[in-house]
Amino acid sequence: MALPALALGWLLVASAPAVKYKASARVESVIRTPLLTETSASQVVTDLMIVPRLEGVLYTNLLEVKFSYEPQFLIRQSFMKPSLEILQSVYTRADYKIRRDFTLIGVHTTTFGAFPLENYAGVGTIGLPVTPVGATRTDSAYVYTETAAGFWTSLGIKRLSVAGTIGWVVNGLLEGPVRPLRRGSAAYPQQRYPELRLQAFYGATRRDYFTLSLYGRDVEFSTGNHNSLLQFAPGIQHQFTPLVDLSVEAGVAAGRVYHRSPDELPTHLAMPTLEATLKTPVPLGNHWPVQAKVRARYLPYMDPLTTKLIPRADVGLDLEWKGRREAKVLGKLRYAHPITGGVHRGDTELRAEAEALWPLPFSRYVYAQGKGVYTWTKHVVIGSQPAVQWYTSVGLVVRYDRGRL
Repeated sequence: MALPALALGWLLVASAPAVKYKASARVESVIRTPLLTETSASQVVTDLMIVPRLEGVLYTNLLEVKFSYEPQFLIRQSFMKPSLEILQSVYTRADYKIRRDFTLIGVHTTTFGAFPLENYAGVGTIGLPVTPVGATRTDSAYVYTETAAGFWTSLGIKRLSVAGTIGWVVNGLLEGPVRPLRRGSAAYPQQRYPELRLQAFYGATRRDYFTLSLYGRDVEFSTGNHNSLLQFAPGIQHQFTPLVDLSVEAGVAAGRVYHRSPDELPTHLAMPTLEATLKTPVPLGNHWPVQAKVRARYLPYMDPLTTKLIPRADVGLDLEWKGRREAKVLGKLRYAHPITGGVHRGDTELRAEAEALWPLPFSRYVYAQGKGVYTWTKHVVIGSQPAVQWYTSVGLVVRYDRGRL
């Protein structure tokens, strides 16, 4: 009896799919300025953030399933008037290989949280209350969910990759419809829309590649507004060296804005689009360990407050350094400005970010982490004066990997 049982147990273990998982936890102490939606007696506020995370991968010869779950516990104003904000994020992805050059893809992600609003009423006359004026609710639920299905194939052509997805997205507060309020007191409306993405990549030579992208969505806002957008952009990428490459995409975009009032005719938008990206190492001393990415874009932008569809240009610079044992230092700088003569002509956004992750000595699993974010925002809804915000955080990250490959 022992021998058949042992053989059966070996067969079950051998036929079971391989599994790999990673567990981590992060504790951060955050110092920041008050939010636009937050009243505070102090110009500097202290928060505490606790974030456990679990990731897993299950895979066979034909199927690979990825899963992650991350609850986030954020204690706002932890030393003044504490309020607990909880966000829960779930991500799943499944790749099933039909044949050697054709794979089906399924993706689902959800972020859900409840926000205590007793301390959130706007700052003077330039706030952005998340509930309409006069509302008596003391909490609110927010959700971002996306479900998509797609494919990847080479169509039997060497050096060709084609991938596409079609999905459904819901983003915003789970409340009744909110109406645009007077200037200086707007609310973020909820968005619901289907989204289409299609990309093709063909290697013409060892250094030259042709790309093609198609993007579209049809957005319904809880305010009654309705926007449609479709972008089409062919492009080319040239690799100067294994570490330096340049890509340029030039295309067209067409959009249509359906206004809430029935007596207003739809507004049309047609514009060229351009996106250029340069990736190159930055020489420091005798080595080039820092990778830089410079990007410039001119694309249509759907403003989340006014729901208007406007052309906007932005430039960005990303710097990344990676060392041993997953050590890294990141830096990002971004500037955006609408190219329009409407109400958004004076809007400006500047954002700078820095992050460092460093493994502690005498430990394989513990890392020190530091972050910093600075934003300078001028928006027609916020008011005539720009809003300046920043936050910094320091914390510890514990990671543990286990599984068989």
